[in-house]
Amino acid sequence: MRTGRVCLFLAGVLLAFLCGCGSGDSGSVSPPASPPGIPGTGTGIPGIDSIRQEFLDAVNQARSAPRMCGNDAYPAAPAVAWNDTLAMAAYLHSSDMAINGFFSHTGSDGGSPGDRITREGYDWRTYGENIAVNYPTVSAVMQGWLGSDGHCRNIMNPAFEEIGAAYAEGPYTGTPLAPYWTFDLAAPR
Repeated sequence: MRTGRVCLFLAGVLLAFLCGCGSGDSGSVSPPASPPGIPGTGTGIPGIDSIRQEFLDAVNQARSAPRMCGNDAYPAAPAVAWNDTLAMAAYLHSSDMAINGFFSHTGSDGGSPGDRITREGYDWRTYGENIAVNYPTVSAVMQGWLGSDGHCRNIMNPAFEEIGAAYAEGPYTGTPLAPYWTFDLAAPR
């Protein structure tokens, strides 16, 4: 009989403990803090949010030292900041290429990079765009661009102050889920 009372007592204590753990208000939960140097809480799109810190770090690392882009020498360039509006323009173009099976700076609607950036609400004074397909990682696509004269020039261009990048997956020459990368660079008016 004593064992039964002890078990009943312990069950009551456990039940009281479990009920007490849920105390507190049921109000809103704050979103997680953004990584240092990146404003906002993200876009909610994995093809942007999963790469943004790594991508920003890779671009700023590349810009931090003098570099040869083909036959042209570029001095170190100032660091750039991440911009979610540019990233959304990049994502929409990557998604367009992946869904519609093409690879071009011209969108399926005939729009240019400047058109896409403007459509997303970015008031630019200058812009550039790099695209790539079937590079599996941020590191791989950055190495590809740094090895290409024009893409490297975009990365090292000191006129660009903000960037956004994204990828979307789609079929490409036998690869069912190839990443289509778009990297937009700009400076606001």
